[in-house]
Amino acid sequence: MTLSLLLSGLLLAAAPENAVPADQQPFECTSCEAWNAAVEPRQLAANSWYVGTRGLGAALIIDPEGLVLIDGGLPQSAERILDNVRKAGFDPADIRWILNSHAHFDHAGGIAALARITGAKVAVGREGVIALTGSPPYHPDDPQAAFGSLTLFPRVNDIRPVDDGDRITVGRTTITAVASPGHAPGGMSWSWRSCDASGECQSVVYLDSLNAVSADDYRFSDHPATVAALRDSIRRVSVLPCDVATAAHPDQLPQAANGESACARYAAAAGQRLQQRLVEESKSSASP
Repeated sequence: MTLSLLLSGLLLAAAPENAVPADQQPFECTSCEAWNAAVEPRQLAANSWYVGTRGLGAALIIDPEGLVLIDGGLPQSAERILDNVRKAGFDPADIRWILNSHAHFDHAGGIAALARITGAKVAVGREGVIALTGSPPYHPDDPQAAFGSLTLFPRVNDIRPVDDGDRITVGRTTITAVASPGHAPGGMSWSWRSCDASGECQSVVYLDSLNAVSADDYRFSDHPATVAALRDSIRRVSVLPCDVATAAHPDQLPQAANGESACARYAAAAGQRLQQRLVEESKSSASP
């Protein structure tokens, strides 16, 4: 993060009323502009909408007693997500919960602003709380922790930690946490049922990232617990009931084919990428 971004919070009180709030100061990265490109909201299922940006997922779950939002993108994504909520025909003030897939700048960066604006409660995986509330940008066991201050994003207070199988309920709608760590400690996918007026129901899943991505000096083969966690996450996701799926990075969601669910294909692709990463690390260590 640049010095100007760090100073912006200190200068906010003296800034003009139309200045960008500190928790919405744009985060800069090589992919951020493309990720944050605006797209129109689209309905995923009877009670479910995609309200994210082009490259960063966000899902809105509808219940007569309130809304649930999953993921917040970048700090600068917050307003685009809220605009998409409105375009879909809903009031952001009705958002009761904001859930997180994993605590990285590109999926949790906008949560502080979204929680402030809507008054919603926040729930994340138990290990993700460390990254969202602590002084270090990421959990110390995160494969991307070595990026350090380059990944700093607005802190979030008053978080409910969740574990595998925990449920968030609004009205008659229940969203279940599905532990998917490995890409990041505390990673969670989220699943729920969507039923239309005729009573026909579908299983909907918001898929956490399952990629073996890290800082340059990190070797997954040197961290067997992380590899085991990622493999277990891949297995868990592969067997989820999954009629409809979207993902933290929607462009990484393959099309289902031959009767195989989108979740199963997503998990299989992640497993292949993990195996490729481990093979590459093995070749690198064997090189003179």
